Amino acid sequence: MAHSEDFTERALRAVHTAAHALGSPETSAHEGAELIRMGERAVFRLCEGAVIARVERSAARWAEADREVRAARWLTERGLPVNRPLPGEQPVLAEDTAVTLWEGIQGEWTVPRELAGLLHTLHGLTPPPTLDLPELDPFDRVAERIDIAPGLNPTQRDRLREAHRDLATRLPATKPVLGTHIIHGDANIGNVLATPNGVVLFDLDGICWGPPEWDLVLTALYRDLGWHSEAEYADFCEAYGFDVTVWEGYPLYKQIRELRMTTWLAQKRGESPEIDAEIDQRISDLADPRRPRAWNPY
Repeated sequence: MAHSEDFTERALRAVHTAAHALGSPETSAHEGAELIRMGERAVFRLCEGAVIARVERSAARWAEADREVRAARWLTERGLPVNRPLPGEQPVLAEDTAVTLWEGIQGEWTVPRELAGLLHTLHGLTPPPTLDLPELDPFDRVAERIDIAPGLNPTQRDRLREAHRDLATRLPATKPVLGTHIIHGDANIGNVLATPNGVVLFDLDGICWGPPEWDLVLTALYRDLGWHSEAEYADFCEAYGFDVTVWEGYPLYKQIRELRMTTWLAQKRGESPEIDAEIDQRISDLADPRRPRAWNPY
């Protein structure tokens, strides 16, 4: 399995502790918390979706969880529609994890153009020094994922490590053209929902200082993968005011994103035969950037 039963149980107990500490009406982690996603952190739905709990794998991620909460509160003050943490002292330390509780978002998937508008606003903001944003690390957690992903054979791990080394060697020669700004870090259409009050941006755990190109490349890549149409991508570029694919660094950023997507999915090996086949296909494809990709979204 891509995650241990031990962590699932520990995460449930941590959610129970955090919910009580923050006064959430969730009364029993086992009865009231529904696991909706398991990856590098566990995500639970509480109170019939009114509250979302995010549980880090260990307390070592407390600083990142703390930054996410503070960034969300600051962005809310600045008028950017983002997922809001519940009031109170967060993160909550419990069961050797860091737990954060958030208002649930009731909404529908939207279109890339809406994401572009949010990113244009975000990239134009100046965060306070107290937010203490880190510099972008395009390879954050990649080596760790390669090491711990279950079920990969030695050849697959070697291929992923070689791709990592190659891309990391080439990256310093790539010069972004849009400057350095506050960026989301994982700006894909899956992190935006349309609500009756407008679109909302969420999953701010990757917020940092970096080139806006890093945020823009995912929508272009999704277009290349066939997950967005040409018209949707054209609307995205028009709304933002820049087409990242005309920048000479796009192919390299695209390959880094593909590596990140592959290593993220590799953590989920064993969850289904379809996911296992997708992991194998992606690792094979990474060897040739020109090979057409028939990847499925997860």
